Parts: sequence; structure tokens; C-alpha cells
Amino acid sequence: MSEISLLEKKLAEEPIKIPNNPFWDVFKRFSRDELIAMAINVTGTAVAEGLVDSQFLQTMTGPLSRRTKDIVLMTTGPVVEKAGFFPAHFKEAYDLYKEAPKEERDQLSTYFKGAVKNGTKSLIEDILIHDPLYVGLMFAGLKYLPETPAWALAAGSFAVAVVMVAGLEVGVTELFYKKYKNALKKSGFGKEDYYESRFLIRADKNPESVLERLSYEFGLEGHRDLEYYDRYFKNSLPSYSNRTPKLRLRNRRRNETEWFKTAQITYTRANELKEGTEQFRYFPQKKEKIYFYLDQDMPDSINAIKDDKVRRILSRAQDDGSYSDIHFTRSVAHNPELLVSTDQVYHIKERPYFVAELKVYKDTELLKEAMRYVMREFPVVQTTHGKLELSNFNGN
Repeated sequence: MSEISLLEKKLAEEPIKIPNNPFWDVFKRFSRDELIAMAINVTGTAVAEGLVDSQFLQTMTGPLSRRTKDIVLMTTGPVVEKAGFFPAHFKEAYDLYKEAPKEERDQLSTYFKGAVKNGTKSLIEDILIHDPLYVGLMFAGLKYLPETPAWALAAGSFAVAVVMVAGLEVGVTELFYKKYKNALKKSGFGKEDYYESRFLIRADKNPESVLERLSYEFGLEGHRDLEYYDRYFKNSLPSYSNRTPKLRLRNRRRNETEWFKTAQITYTRANELKEGTEQFRYFPQKKEKIYFYLDQDMPDSINAIKDDKVRRILSRAQDDGSYSDIHFTRSVAHNPELLVSTDQVYHIKERPYFVAELKVYKDTELLKEAMRYVMREFPVVQTTHGKLELSNFNGN
């Protein structure tokens, strides 16, 4: 299969990749685990409720006081339910084990370790949030609404806990993300946030002509040509609410003699801008670029960075040292609100497309207007894939 057909095939299969809503991800995972636990909890509570009122138990122990009955009913569910937080994760782990090619498959115990970790996460959230909520609701219900069945109170506490856990986990994750960025800032990193959209425009269109038409339409100036050499390292960075992390060294040529060298961590998350019944759909990405200026000869690896603190930080962020190189030229024009670039990636030998990118700092309405113009005026494929992914689509 040729490079062109392979790229087009991959893009046809999935040109847009939108991460799941992080709240919904937590909600689905915890609600599934909680439903299994709830089934065990409610069943155990119903059995306990029948048992404390049974003639058999009263014959064995004598009549139980109301206080003793309430304590038994409040504690039975939270104890017996804990077995319910692992079955679904073990099933997922086993399915992954069976689906993996034999030559790439790890030992089953490796997959099960992940299942234990994920199940433990739900278990801890249940202990910290659901159990106190459960005991409180059961205590209040049994005291003020004694006619309400204990199993109904148990079920109600699960519904409230699922929503609370989803909201709290996303909130805590965002706090950790903010803390991580602040730590990098204190270590000398700069930060740039913006929204960007990406299009592939057929190679038979002239990139300079496309840039000129966009410049005329949106009043762009400052035309210049740049050259980029990027080295992307496989990384172990956390995703923080389904953001996609990348770690790279970037060498950018400003002119014949001046180069601009940085080490960068980027986080991107694509989303759809809802626009009712309009003809087009819009899928921009929020990008957060965290960078450090390298005052040295361009390093070929993270370990070659001279700044000790930055080298330690980025060494922890990389995985096994493997990397991919991307070399491209960029023609760019901009005004204070909008930047447009056309990029040509060199090592894709027969390029069926060139890349056009639109960027704004805050004005998503302007970004949407520019996206609409590009989709209306040019033969494009809108995509959320970066140059690294597009290069990988070509087997490079």
C-alpha cells in the first residue's frame, strides 16, 4: 500500500479524535463499580434486616434493642459491598490479555495488577465519600423516617455518591494539574495557552496562495518563513482529565543565522464547538505549551540538557528514551487575534496534503469564523491529529 493511500485510509477511519468528558469517564467507571457493590450491599442489607427481625435470631439472642438493630443495618452494607469493586476490572484485564497478540502479550498477572489498582481507586473513593454519606443517610432515615425500607435508603445513598465522586475526582485532578504547571513555572518554564484547529489541504493547492487568501480575508500581516526540527520523546506524563501530553525538543530557525531552541511539554484536548444546525462542525483543540529556553547547542536528548533542574524534571517525564523526528517548514501570517500557518512536512515523501493551522488566544468565535472560511473555500480534511500522528500514519 502506498504512503498516500495509507494516510488517506487512516484519516478516513478517524480524522477527528475527541477524548471523553472526564466527568463522564469517572461517572461511568465509579457508577459501574458502585452498581455491583450496591447489588451486594442492598442484598446484604435486606438479609440483615430480615435476620434482625427473625424469630430464629430472637430465640438465639433474645429481643434486640432498636439501637442494636440500627447499628447492624447501618454497618452491614458498607462491609459486604467491598467485594464488588474488583470484578469488572478483573474482567477488563482478562479481556485485554486475550485480545493482545501472543507475541506482545504480557503475563496475566501484569494485567491483573492494573485491575487491582483501578479497583482500589474506586474502593478508596467509596470509603472516603460513599461510606460516610451512607451511614449519615441511614442514620437520619432510620431515625426520622423509620417507615422507609433500609434497602431504599441504601440505594439512594449510592445515587448521590456517584455524582459527588465524579465531580470531586475531576476537581482534584484539575488541582493537581494546576499544581504541576506551577511547579514547572517555579523551575523557569514559560507557558503559552491558545486554541488551534488543524486542516489537511490537498497538495495540488499552493500553500502560499492559501495563506495569501486567508491574509486578505482576515487582515493578516507579518508574513515569514520558518523551519522546524522537532524530536518527540515517548513520555510517561499523566493525562490530567484526558488531555494528551507530549514531550519534545524543538529547534526553530528564525533566519539564516538565528535558531530558537526549547524543551517543551504540551497538553492538548480537543472539543467540539456546538453550533446548532450549521453546515459545518468545528473541532478545535485547547493547547497548553510549557517551554524552557535552551541556552546551549541544540541537545539531541533530554540527558544532554545542561540545566540540572530541567534535565531532572524532563528525564522523569520521558519513558524509555525512544523518539520520533519531525522536520517541517512553516509559512506564517498573523494579526493580534489570529495566526495562520501552512506547514509542509519533509519526511513524508509523497505528500498528498499540507497542513494548515489556525490559532487564537481567546476569541473562539473568530477561530470558528476562520475555520468556516477554510472549509468553505478549500478542499480540506479537518483533523485533530498532530504532525507526529500524521507521520506515524505513513509508517515513518
